[in-house]
Amino acid sequence: SYKLLPDHKPTMTKKLTVSLLDYGAGNVRSVRNAITSSGYSIIDITSPSQIDEADVIIFPGVGSYESAMTVLQTTGYDNALRAYLAADRPYLGICLGMQTLFESSTEYRDEHSGNTSKTELPGLGVIPGHVIKFDETQRSVPHIGWNGTIAHQNSPAMRYIKDNHGDEVYFVHSYYAPITDNNSKWVLTRTTYEGQEYISSVQKGNVCATQFHPEKSGKTGLNFLKGFLESVEDGTLSNTAPIAVNPNDHTELVKRVVVALDVRSNDHGDLVVTKGDQYDVREKDDDAVTGRGGGRNL
Repeated sequence: SYKLLPDHKPTMTKKLTVSLLDYGAGNVRSVRNAITSSGYSIIDITSPSQIDEADVIIFPGVGSYESAMTVLQTTGYDNALRAYLAADRPYLGICLGMQTLFESSTEYRDEHSGNTSKTELPGLGVIPGHVIKFDETQRSVPHIGWNGTIAHQNSPAMRYIKDNHGDEVYFVHSYYAPITDNNSKWVLTRTTYEGQEYISSVQKGNVCATQFHPEKSGKTGLNFLKGFLESVEDGTLSNTAPIAVNPNDHTELVKRVVVALDVRSNDHGDLVVTKGDQYDVREKDDDAVTGRGGGRNL
């Protein structure tokens, strides 16, 4: 199971401010809620200079690989991020925030099939390897749902995760990063989707990223975010150690039953989905008082 490493000596003296790289491709409110629920404040990155000034960056990439890399390039964030990551500064990428760390993705080529002028769009090139699409002739695509992870490293970011198996997390993606000899030392966890093994999270030094969505993964996801941020704060994040792995171990999609799914009207007349009595679908943001902003996107 995941354990704190022997040299873990918390020295927390203050709360970090999390720099959030929201490039405008989708709703990242659930990520904001997850960060603030762990007791951390957020500052939005609006210029490349803020990247160098950050204590820790969280990049919740959503949308397509092309849209993510295009925005990073046109804003100048890409070179600032490369310098930040090369200096081994604290970073957490989520979904596309992980995929863009690799050399390239075939998603760009696939979206422009038939146009010979289009070539693969380079990623940040921090991790060796290329992101590719699941084989649609062998399995359902995209991979959506709750799946497990198998640890390849012991990381302080996992300090609140009870076990290597059984704590499922939420995935939604059509493209994945294969495990290769060149990137195997980056692998933090791997996951199996209908026979295909792939990288579900990475870490090397202070650079960490997940293919799954911690902010949508219930208590396990919140515990991961909490462990990651506390590890940054107490300076232990990079204290990882390899774990002996069994290549015959695999994970699988699990069924999740949502109890008492219902629809109701909120105070502003909008219809919102209620998942039992343990979920509050209304926003905590005082500014979100009208329209869709009054309902929480879970």
